[in-house]
Amino acid sequence: MNKGKKVVIITTAIIVTGIIIAIVIYMNNWPLRFSKELNKFFGEGNWEYVSKETEESRMFEESRKDPLTNTRQQEAGHYKNWQISVKRNNQEEIWEISNHTYKINHDKYWILSSKRYSAKEALILELMDIAEEIVAEKFKEEIIKDLYSEKETECFDIALMYHGGNPEPNFYKELYNQNWFTADKVTAKDFLETNLYDFYLYIRIDDYKLEKFKEEEQQKLLATREKLEQRLIEEYEDNASFEIYFAKGNESEYKDGKKVEE
Repeated sequence: MNKGKKVVIITTAIIVTGIIIAIVIYMNNWPLRFSKELNKFFGEGNWEYVSKETEESRMFEESRKDPLTNTRQQEAGHYKNWQISVKRNNQEEIWEISNHTYKINHDKYWILSSKRYSAKEALILELMDIAEEIVAEKFKEEIIKDLYSEKETECFDIALMYHGGNPEPNFYKELYNQNWFTADKVTAKDFLETNLYDFYLYIRIDDYKLEKFKEEEQQKLLATREKLEQRLIEEYEDNASFEIYFAKGNESEYKDGKKVEE
């Protein structure tokens, strides 16, 4: 083989290796790989990937080759978290997306299982978690603070959650296609109205925060549950699905605007 051919072969090998490395880096860097999806959710030019970290998981194991014994061994798995800087409400926020759930899911289900997430579905699940936090924040601002004082508002724990277990993986792609599924637009009403899946608002008063009030103030606050119920029914009408827990015996549940009897 002449020198020219050797140079061509070596150069080709270097280029191919470089392409493979670039593809691996691209596929394993979610902010880069899913920039289109992040643009839709956070707004193009409104977010920036700032850092990542690798964490050890207690939820799944990985098989690794021991270079000393040349055998495969099971050890704790690893996953990545990526920090995203986002501008929202004229402030900078740091949100995190992770491939932890994705890796746990792939460890649990084999490749042809209908319950196995694609990377995009797992990414949208991460955005769903962020959307839930944004919805809870907006709900406090628009509903709770309208009915309660600042001190009383601090007692409330608000969560938007699936009702009846986790949906199938293809749900997340359908969710992504909804026009309202963005950090700026999303509200509790959007989730309660959607036909994609059942969602509930969970509203509770934290005991340890309530105890900061005097007894008379506590009783006054606990007596407002029906007023809050009525506000939610007026706000969401036939889509009002929620559970309120103020204290044992002071709780209620509504499904699609109708009270659920015990």
